Amino acid sequence: MSTFLSGDKAIRIDIHEPASPGPHPAIVLLHGSGGNASFWTERIAPHIAGRNIALYVLHYFDRTGTTRASYNDIIDGYHFPAWLGTIADGLAYIRTRPNVDSSRIALVGFSLGAFLGLSLATDPATKIRAIVEISGGLPDPYAAKATSDFPPTLIFHGGADTYVTVSDAEKLDAQLAALNVPHETHIFPKQTHFFNAVTQLQILMATTKFLGKYL
Repeated sequence: MSTFLSGDKAIRIDIHEPASPGPHPAIVLLHGSGGNASFWTERIAPHIAGRNIALYVLHYFDRTGTTRASYNDIIDGYHFPAWLGTIADGLAYIRTRPNVDSSRIALVGFSLGAFLGLSLATDPATKIRAIVEISGGLPDPYAAKATSDFPPTLIFHGGADTYVTVSDAEKLDAQLAALNVPHETHIFPKQTHFFNAVTQLQILMATTKFLGKYL
């Protein structure tokens, strides 16, 4: 683990880099509203082992001292811009890593992390190569900024999700289609906000294939 500065705060970042010489592409994980990054890290890391891909986990809650966020923090929360700035600063830090290919960085976000990743990607200056969003969506103020330059996006959502309804995924799918942005959408009809083990494996396999294509 290391740290970088954002808004004069020390932000923790978990670093998993290949031992082989780079430059390597990178995946940046953005945790959900519970702040727990380990759940998906432990599942994704084995799938990219041996593929010479760097993996980073941003603890963006460190910027605001948050331990758990509510749905209102996604839609109306005043912390949202600070978190976006922290993720942007994190990307800048990652691009200084000597073995990282700064042009090949993908975001993988879960719930709140997906909302943040998608929102950040509406700014072309972030130069995100691809996005995987799980159980998230794109808030209206940021959706209005999306253009055909939006990065290729992989969408996962549970049809029975009661925290973030599937309409968020459907709305994003329709917008990306209208913008002719390369994307894939996977809706799992009986799954909720949290997926069972079989669905998690399907998500991981589809994510590996998608990032192999675009990253």
